[in-house]
Amino acid sequence: MACDTHAIGNWSYTDQAGVRHNGMNIQVQVRDLLSGALIAGLTDSNGRFDICFTAAQFTQLYITFKAENALWRVQNGTDVYNWSTPVRANPVAGSTVNFGSQFPGDGVRGNRAAHAFDVGNDAWVGVPHTNGCWDPTDATCRQLRIEWSNTGADGVDFYDQVANVVHLFPRTPDAPMEVMHEIGHALMDDVYDDAFPSTAGCPSPHSPAQASTTVCAWIEGWADFFSLAMNHTSEFHFLNGTSTDFEPPTWATNAVGNDDVTEQRVAGALWDVIDPPGARSEIWDQHSEGFGAVFFTLAHHVNTTLSSFWSSRGTDGFDVSDAALGSLYQNTIDYGYRRPLVDGRGQFLPTFTHPAPPQNFGLNTAVQSWSVVALRPSSPTDFDLALYDNRAQTLHIGSSTLNDQAVEFVAIDSNLRPLGDYYPRVNQFKGPGTYTIESVMGFSTLQPGSSTTIHLDDSQVAAVQDSPLTAGVPVTITLTPKDPISVAGLFVMGDDPGNPSTFVQNRNSAVASAVGSNSGGQPVSVTFTPARTGEYGIVVTFDNVGGDYTLTRS
Repeated sequence: MACDTHAIGNWSYTDQAGVRHNGMNIQVQVRDLLSGALIAGLTDSNGRFDICFTAAQFTQLYITFKAENALWRVQNGTDVYNWSTPVRANPVAGSTVNFGSQFPGDGVRGNRAAHAFDVGNDAWVGVPHTNGCWDPTDATCRQLRIEWSNTGADGVDFYDQVANVVHLFPRTPDAPMEVMHEIGHALMDDVYDDAFPSTAGCPSPHSPAQASTTVCAWIEGWADFFSLAMNHTSEFHFLNGTSTDFEPPTWATNAVGNDDVTEQRVAGALWDVIDPPGARSEIWDQHSEGFGAVFFTLAHHVNTTLSSFWSSRGTDGFDVSDAALGSLYQNTIDYGYRRPLVDGRGQFLPTFTHPAPPQNFGLNTAVQSWSVVALRPSSPTDFDLALYDNRAQTLHIGSSTLNDQAVEFVAIDSNLRPLGDYYPRVNQFKGPGTYTIESVMGFSTLQPGSSTTIHLDDSQVAAVQDSPLTAGVPVTITLTPKDPISVAGLFVMGDDPGNPSTFVQNRNSAVASAVGSNSGGQPVSVTFTPARTGEYGIVVTFDNVGGDYTLTRS
């Protein structure tokens, strides 16, 4: 029998702050008090419903709103929360029966149950699903069950792995982020096909800032992150009125345990993977992607730690390069991060407390010329610079360890040494403080009897050029600052073609050098006679500010 009559209206609830919300995807049942006839549908994204039925079947018409659909429900034992309207008698065929604005009629109890149901809806809207299930790999959907009662004392919410039920205490629906946290556990158990990681040894209750184990940190960190992601915020709001912002903590945050054994670090790392790059002017986190990429790996592998998840992420073809590793490093989790150095772009970095963890970088030489990695510390901080030939940083090839605040640098002769990747490391000798680090390659050559102008801004540390010199022929090289406050150093780097160990050198190995006076603005000059014929590297260091310089060979 075709439907000929419509029941319309709106469903909403009021949250703990007195704000009214339209309820989406709650079940709406058109019922008859006498015959028991029933036709059901769901509210739309605005909490509206429009259900078509046959008037002849209904003489005592009313509506029941039930906190259940095929994918989640809120229950008290075996009873699913529901609310019914008064009876409307004898609907007229072809008419539209408007039930108007409906909401729970049982006060706080009903609003909390409806709120918990709506948190389930927020999760459903936020989770990518291609098969109509929470788990995109399932052929049969599991219904998320949320157990809640408005009576009794508050305690610790939990997810029952055996019964597959989220348990909430009376006031918890007033803290939707805590509800979402528990849904995060249920979601992990669902996509893991009940192979939920063991919680043995996990502290209970636990503090997000407390170091525990890699497994515990993964379980709880995922649930924290899930709540952040679904609520589109880095700030977690708790039932007791407090909140924790997962964005700011980094290496200097001593109140939070470090590494992937700490729940807050894991959650913060995952958040930084998906949040906009540089959202808080963060130093290492410059990556951003959608939640869907993170969820895909969760749903297609059973991982018990962040480390194994990261490995699976790479298997799935998602970004595990330094660009993404920086998001983890921002949260003190170092899975081999090497911050990329881009030619000619100085990077200003703080180091927080002393001793600070080593900071590792990566670069690629691209031209057959001399290249330089240079570091300028802030006073009175002192740093040491080391250079490695492999990503694991086990093949040490050069270092600079001056005992003052001068610019440290290591020079590479790519005229003789093959082009490729290098990995600098900065260790803090004393501090705290800041430094600027830069990788720069020589794209030009200083010929006999010529001069060139060099311009660098304050973020840059050094410049380098090749210059062909002949054994036994004296040469003078002069650096003239145009700015009266500029202080610079001039170094001539030469090596032995028959000795590969000389192809990487620090400033103390220069065949000739001169450093400007502290008064600044004075030319610096070197005159010397080369011992060998070859391409020499002319390195200029900028000890305080950038500016314009003239480099002359005579």
